[in-house]
Amino acid sequence: MTEKLGFIGVGAMGSAIASHLVAGHELYVYDLNRQATDELVRQGATFMPAQEMAKHCRYIFLSLPGPANVTELLLGPQGIARHFAKGTLVIDMTTGTPTADKEIISALDGLGVDFVDAPIAGGVSRAWAGTATLMVGGSEQAFAKARDLLLAVTSEVLHVGPAGAGHAMKLVNNLLNNCNRFAALEAVRLGQAYGLDQDTVVDTINKSSGRNYTTENTFPKLLSGDSYKPQGFTLQLMLKDLRLANEMAESLSHDTPIGHLVEKFTVEAIDRFGPDADQSQFMAEWYPTS
Repeated sequence: MTEKLGFIGVGAMGSAIASHLVAGHELYVYDLNRQATDELVRQGATFMPAQEMAKHCRYIFLSLPGPANVTELLLGPQGIARHFAKGTLVIDMTTGTPTADKEIISALDGLGVDFVDAPIAGGVSRAWAGTATLMVGGSEQAFAKARDLLLAVTSEVLHVGPAGAGHAMKLVNNLLNNCNRFAALEAVRLGQAYGLDQDTVVDTINKSSGRNYTTENTFPKLLSGDSYKPQGFTLQLMLKDLRLANEMAESLSHDTPIGHLVEKFTVEAIDRFGPDADQSQFMAEWYPTS
């Protein structure tokens, strides 16, 4: 039996996730940018305003810019949580924070509504391919309700702990990924400064101990040759993730000096290339600095 699913936020990542749900379910979609829903509607989804969706669907997916957007959507003056029926499950795939989750979970508990945080990692291309990783936080009961739907998105569904744990794990991952990105860029360009060919440097690193996602995927797939291919992820989103990770560390009285340094570098990259610049542009043009 197909389920009535609501999906709010179908931008680059949300549309990739929702594409795996439209065929097997009765899917309703909403985005502030109505045009973002057009392709999913062509595939069989139905456009529906968020408040109507809250009344109509018992599974609500969220993929929004950040945790403040989720809180506003659910609990703000026009919040849709008041329209949820008891037993509704909210699946938040936004890159959020455990701190924001606490307020949301407390409010939803009072309504008899379940919540899991299930942020996605691996980038937009892997989300489209169905090979990304979902890091899920939630009770065993809520995870059991969400599991089959999440497995329709990707086979890599990891239940990492109670509600909030998925968002915490995503921030940990993104912090390391962004630190690796700058470190890999610096190392590869050092090899080139000596006179080594970029592909030689990257291929050798990938057979050695310095390999990471940036050397194994970004350089060979997007930055090889004379031009670059966009990653579909902007510098302002990169900065948002870094700030959320560093803020989580500060809330735990835990130092992340490398994370703060990379946050500083990212601010510098935005100053040079603009907030909407793709990560590939920054990596291709970061050097030389003058």
